Amino acid sequence: MDSRISTLELKITSLEQYEKILLKGKLVYSTQQLARQKIQMALAEIKGDIVIIDVHELLFIDSTGLALLIHFLKKEVAKKKKVVFVVSSNKTVEKLLMIAKFHKLFPIVENEQDIIQFFASQNRAIADQEMFMQIWANYRKRN
Repeated sequence: MDSRISTLELKITSLEQYEKILLKGKLVYSTQQLARQKIQMALAEIKGDIVIIDVHELLFIDSTGLALLIHFLKKEVAKKKKVVFVVSSNKTVEKLLMIAKFHKLFPIVENEQDIIQFFASQNRAIADQEMFMQIWANYRKRN
């Protein structure tokens, strides 16, 4: 196999509190068609209202990949779903998400446990992504 060929893998995990999409490999121009199909199918399968996008195994994302995520995730937010990014120790992807200002639209957390604790501490329904971001900002200030 040619090592210059970019690949992208996607795995969906459904848990009681949320559903997670794990992205692994490269989300770049050369993987955009495959990525578009995989992400579209994955989001169609998600029934819950909390979606975690786990990018800790993403090797790289370019502007095409960022645009693709924004395209699909804005559609999910319009459906009143709450979207979170988990980066773990992937500082490269975290930095790219921050440069692209994803943190203004979606919480970016270090690990899944952070978001599990957040939702466990909430005693009221969170109507939409905007409300989610406001409550998340207040929560982060307190913790």
